[in-house]
Amino acid sequence: MSLCLSSVAFADAGVLIRPHAGFGSMDGNSYQHAGMRLLFDASSEKKYGLELTRVNTKQGDYLAAGIVLEKKVNGWFNLSIGTIGYLGVNSTTANVPGLVANLGWEPETNGAFKPFVTLRNDILFGDKTRAGTALSAGVAMKF
Repeated sequence: MSLCLSSVAFADAGVLIRPHAGFGSMDGNSYQHAGMRLLFDASSEKKYGLELTRVNTKQGDYLAAGIVLEKKVNGWFNLSIGTIGYLGVNSTTANVPGLVANLGWEPETNGAFKPFVTLRNDILFGDKTRAGTALSAGVAMKF
Protein backbone atom coordinates (compact mmCIF):
# COMPACT_ATOMS: atom_id res chain seq x y z
CA MET A 1 0.00 0.00 0.00
CA SER A 2 1.39 3.39 -0.93
CA LEU A 3 0.39 6.84 0.20
CA CYS A 4 0.13 9.41 -2.58
CA LEU A 5 0.07 13.09 -1.63
CA SER A 6 -0.88 15.64 -4.23
CA SER A 7 1.73 18.31 -4.84
CA VAL A 8 -1.09 20.67 -5.87
CA ALA A 9 -2.60 20.56 -2.38
CA PHE A 10 0.64 21.76 -0.81
CA ALA A 11 1.80 24.13 -3.57
CA ASP A 12 0.67 27.27 -1.74
CA ALA A 13 1.26 25.92 1.75
CA GLY A 14 2.16 28.66 4.16
CA VAL A 15 1.48 29.98 7.62
CA LEU A 16 0.08 33.42 8.29
CA ILE A 17 0.32 35.01 11.74
CA ARG A 18 -2.13 37.87 11.99
CA PRO A 19 -2.08 40.05 15.14
CA HIS A 20 -5.06 42.41 15.38
CA ALA A 21 -6.56 45.00 17.71
CA GLY A 22 -9.57 47.25 17.66
CA PHE A 23 -12.44 48.97 19.41
CA GLY A 24 -16.17 49.25 18.94
CA SER A 25 -19.59 49.09 20.55
CA MET A 26 -21.36 46.15 22.22
CA ASP A 27 -24.91 46.66 23.48
CA GLY A 28 -24.40 50.43 23.59
CA ASN A 29 -21.12 50.26 25.52
CA SER A 30 -17.57 50.44 24.23
CA TYR A 31 -15.46 47.30 23.96
CA GLN A 32 -11.92 46.50 22.86
CA HIS A 33 -10.17 43.45 21.49
CA ALA A 34 -6.57 42.41 20.84
CA GLY A 35 -5.23 39.06 19.75
CA MET A 36 -4.02 37.00 16.82
CA ARG A 37 -4.91 34.38 14.27
CA LEU A 38 -2.75 31.51 13.10
CA LEU A 39 -3.89 30.69 9.56
CA PHE A 40 -2.97 27.98 7.05
CA ASP A 41 -3.56 28.02 3.29
CA ALA A 42 -6.42 25.88 2.01
CA SER A 43 -6.06 27.40 -1.49
CA SER A 44 -4.83 30.66 -2.96
CA GLU A 45 -8.03 32.44 -1.79
CA LYS A 46 -8.99 30.43 1.31
CA LYS A 47 -7.45 29.98 4.75
CA TYR A 48 -8.37 28.17 7.95
CA GLY A 49 -6.96 28.36 11.43
CA LEU A 50 -7.23 29.36 15.05
CA GLU A 51 -8.00 32.64 16.77
CA LEU A 52 -7.00 33.69 20.28
CA THR A 53 -8.22 37.16 21.28
CA ARG A 54 -8.77 39.10 24.50
CA VAL A 55 -12.17 40.82 24.42
CA ASN A 56 -12.86 43.48 27.06
CA THR A 57 -16.51 44.50 27.53
CA LYS A 58 -18.50 46.47 30.10
CA GLN A 59 -20.27 43.21 31.05
CA GLY A 60 -17.02 41.26 31.54
CA ASP A 61 -13.71 40.30 29.98
CA TYR A 62 -13.21 37.21 27.83
CA LEU A 63 -10.52 35.16 26.18
CA ALA A 64 -12.01 34.26 22.78
CA ALA A 65 -10.64 31.02 21.31
CA GLY A 66 -11.87 29.09 18.32
CA ILE A 67 -11.73 28.03 14.69
CA VAL A 68 -11.95 30.52 11.81
CA LEU A 69 -12.34 30.27 8.05
CA GLU A 70 -11.30 33.07 5.68
CA LYS A 71 -11.76 33.83 2.02
CA LYS A 72 -10.33 36.65 -0.11
CA VAL A 73 -12.51 37.87 -2.99
CA ASN A 74 -11.31 40.04 -5.91
CA GLY A 75 -7.79 39.99 -4.50
CA TRP A 76 -8.50 42.38 -1.59
CA PHE A 77 -11.93 41.79 0.07
CA ASN A 78 -11.52 39.66 3.21
CA LEU A 79 -14.45 37.62 4.56
CA SER A 80 -14.19 35.40 7.64
CA ILE A 81 -16.39 33.51 10.06
CA GLY A 82 -15.61 31.42 13.10
CA THR A 83 -17.06 29.49 15.99
CA ILE A 84 -15.62 30.92 19.17
CA GLY A 85 -15.72 30.05 22.84
CA TYR A 86 -15.75 33.22 24.93
CA LEU A 87 -14.07 32.15 28.16
CA GLY A 88 -14.69 34.42 31.15
CA VAL A 89 -11.41 35.84 32.47
CA ASN A 90 -12.60 36.09 36.08
CA SER A 91 -14.94 33.97 38.21
CA THR A 92 -17.92 36.34 37.79
CA THR A 93 -17.88 36.17 33.97
CA ALA A 94 -19.53 33.05 32.53
CA ASN A 95 -18.09 31.04 29.63
CA VAL A 96 -20.34 31.40 26.57
CA PRO A 97 -20.30 30.13 22.97
CA GLY A 98 -20.35 32.58 20.10
CA LEU A 99 -19.54 33.58 16.56
CA VAL A 100 -17.07 36.02 15.05
CA ALA A 101 -17.30 37.45 11.54
CA ASN A 102 -15.12 39.94 9.68
CA LEU A 103 -15.56 41.92 6.46
CA GLY A 104 -12.72 44.11 5.29
CA TRP A 105 -9.77 45.22 3.22
CA GLU A 106 -6.62 43.16 2.78
CA PRO A 107 -4.60 44.37 -0.21
CA GLU A 108 -2.48 42.06 -2.33
CA THR A 109 1.21 42.57 -1.50
CA ASN A 110 4.40 40.83 -2.56
CA GLY A 111 6.19 41.23 0.77
CA ALA A 112 5.99 39.20 3.95
CA PHE A 113 3.92 41.88 5.73
CA LYS A 114 0.26 42.32 4.79
CA PRO A 115 -1.84 45.13 6.33
CA PHE A 116 -5.59 44.75 6.85
CA VAL A 117 -8.59 46.65 8.20
CA THR A 118 -11.88 44.89 8.93
CA LEU A 119 -15.28 45.40 10.48
CA ARG A 120 -15.49 42.75 13.22
CA ASN A 121 -18.72 41.33 14.63
CA ASP A 122 -18.74 39.37 17.90
CA ILE A 123 -21.94 37.54 18.92
CA LEU A 124 -22.04 35.99 22.40
CA PHE A 125 -24.81 33.50 23.22
CA GLY A 126 -25.30 33.56 26.99
CA ASP A 127 -28.32 34.26 29.19
CA LYS A 128 -28.81 37.17 26.84
CA THR A 129 -27.45 37.31 23.28
CA ARG A 130 -25.01 40.19 22.96
CA ALA A 131 -23.63 41.57 19.71
CA GLY A 132 -20.73 43.91 19.14
CA THR A 133 -19.28 45.64 16.10
CA ALA A 134 -15.71 46.90 16.06
CA LEU A 135 -13.11 48.33 13.73
CA SER A 136 -10.14 45.96 13.70
CA ALA A 137 -6.69 46.46 12.13
CA GLY A 138 -3.30 44.82 12.04
CA VAL A 139 -0.43 43.51 9.97
CA ALA A 140 -0.14 39.86 8.97
CA MET A 141 3.17 38.06 8.53
CA LYS A 142 3.48 35.19 6.04
CA PHE A 143 5.99 32.37 6.51
